[in-house]
Amino acid sequence: MNNHTSIASRAIDLTTRIIDQTGPRLAGTSASLAAADLLHKELSEFADQSVKEHFMLHKGAFLGWIRILVAAYLLGVVFLWLNQPIVTLVLLVLSLLILVLQFFLYKPFIDRLYPKKSGCNVIATIEPTDEVKRQIIVSGHHDSARIFNFFIHQPKLYNLRVTGGIGLVVFLLLTSIVLLFVDSGLFPLILKILVSVGFLLTGQMWFFASSKGTPGAGDNLIASAMAVEIGRHFAEQKLKHTRLVVASFDAEEEGLRGARAFAKVHQDEFQALPTTLLNVDCPYYLKDLFFLTSDINGSVQLSSELAEELVAVASAKGYPATHKPIAFLTGGTDAGELAKVGVKSTTLMAMPWNNNERASVYHTPNDTVDAIEVAAVEATVDIFGTYIEQQDK
Repeated sequence: MNNHTSIASRAIDLTTRIIDQTGPRLAGTSASLAAADLLHKELSEFADQSVKEHFMLHKGAFLGWIRILVAAYLLGVVFLWLNQPIVTLVLLVLSLLILVLQFFLYKPFIDRLYPKKSGCNVIATIEPTDEVKRQIIVSGHHDSARIFNFFIHQPKLYNLRVTGGIGLVVFLLLTSIVLLFVDSGLFPLILKILVSVGFLLTGQMWFFASSKGTPGAGDNLIASAMAVEIGRHFAEQKLKHTRLVVASFDAEEEGLRGARAFAKVHQDEFQALPTTLLNVDCPYYLKDLFFLTSDINGSVQLSSELAEELVAVASAKGYPATHKPIAFLTGGTDAGELAKVGVKSTTLMAMPWNNNERASVYHTPNDTVDAIEVAAVEATVDIFGTYIEQQDK
């Protein structure tokens, strides 16, 4: 794509303007809905069709498992000292089940316990000049994340504090099983003391996430802005047989609820026409660019073929790129929800992606436009634009 530099520049400008007007955009708030309105207005200037698709979400539910786990641990320790290990066992099994379903698998297990709010996806289509033979979706999400306090205070201890805290919950579960059979003597007393002291680590998880949101420039408004500007380009430079869909999802940070709503509504369309999803999340640093081959903590397979094709495009243009599965316990991206309904999908990311090392601005108040490398935006636009042009030919 010859003009990827100017397209990237417009995307950065659009990101700046929306953040200036809306600030942090937690899903289910007026700020996130305002961002959707602004994106819809931009898309309406050039798209053949631009719509807002509203859906319902339960604000705060996705991370609700954290405080449930902490509360269950504390109560479990109390019941151990009351010589009721069976109660502890039940509490811990239920809390770990919530963890697995709500976070490992992104299932809405406890959503109904949280307030219902409105979310809004923005979807636009640019039709080709001739018969439609395929459609390609370019997407990002416009909601921003809650500030993760563990990334602000002692970020190098993040993995210990989270993984260690969850590990102690498992240890307490095993302790309760042991105490079902050994209920007296020095050994049970030592176990009770150990799990009581362990609450110092598990208990701090109560303060894992702030109620405030980040500016959300790199995670992930820039991705939505890039999708808009790529759409603008192909509205001017028409494709011949490829329908281009621009999608900006809401509530990605609430467990991919916006992408899930979109996939449910449009599932039949995806089956009727070959559909590819080019999703973007956290495009901070060019040197760390890669494409996902799995999603949602490894529970969903993305398209290895698509990832390899995009790596080939990137390599041909001299960009560093690779593909790899998502790291366990690092969450998921919107591509996972579309892959579930048969869409050929991947997500481009450009930052270190594991629990030991991530961008220093990730899920912090410093996630501003200045934190994004212009070169990473230019490369993303170039790779996706070139891929779209190749597919159309």
